Amino acid sequence: MDAIIKDLSGTFGAMQLVLFRSFFGLIPILPMVIMLGGLGILSTRRPILQAVRSILATVTTFLFFLSLRYMPLGEATALVFAAPICLTVLAGPFLGEKVGPRRWTAVVIGFIGVLVILRPGSDVFSPYALLPVSAALTFSVTMLLGRKLALTDNSTSIVFYTSLGGVLASGVLVPMDWTTPELAHLPWLLLLGVLGGVGQMLIVQAFRYAEASMLAPFEYSTIIWAISFGYLIWSELPDTWTFVGVAIVIASGVYIARREARTGP
Repeated sequence: MDAIIKDLSGTFGAMQLVLFRSFFGLIPILPMVIMLGGLGILSTRRPILQAVRSILATVTTFLFFLSLRYMPLGEATALVFAAPICLTVLAGPFLGEKVGPRRWTAVVIGFIGVLVILRPGSDVFSPYALLPVSAALTFSVTMLLGRKLALTDNSTSIVFYTSLGGVLASGVLVPMDWTTPELAHLPWLLLLGVLGGVGQMLIVQAFRYAEASMLAPFEYSTIIWAISFGYLIWSELPDTWTFVGVAIVIASGVYIARREARTGP
């Protein structure tokens, strides 16, 4: 999906791509709603929290899609995966979770990995790299709100309102930067939405049946795919220091997930 976004970003604005991603992303979600009992499962006890989370998810998607216009796919993806590190920092003040010294150490090491990728002050630093970093921060807040919503609402309703909120929020703003798609674009726009929706549902199901600590290494395999697609399609290959930073971020994130599984949130 991200590779399609990057390829289309030269034609469409980031907000318009958010609209297509959210709208067509409802296609695989609606059959799931029907199979699980119909519209009744979409009831929510916290509509305001659902709305706030949907808006934040839209902002996150917009920031990441915009970064793909200016950055290599692998580097942008790696920086977004700083989100679990940000989540650990925010879990204390927002959720009252106790974070021990080992996880704080992993957080510090993870941020060092982010700095290795960014290398602020050097010739390779790009201000556009702040876009996926900002996306990581907003995504971590989105995950925090998801934890709160999971106490009262089912996962299908959370995914549905995330996509619906993306349609409504981006639909309001997209007329300011609209490009009419050509017929050749429509299959790709449909595919990016369906891939995104299916991906969301698969992730939800994965977390229903397996612990986050077991899934973390598979989540980080996204970076490997992103670097591979970046090289095969656009001949983008991160330099050595970027690979070092990516390895640090992955190691930190996996350790945090496994540590949380052992000690609890």
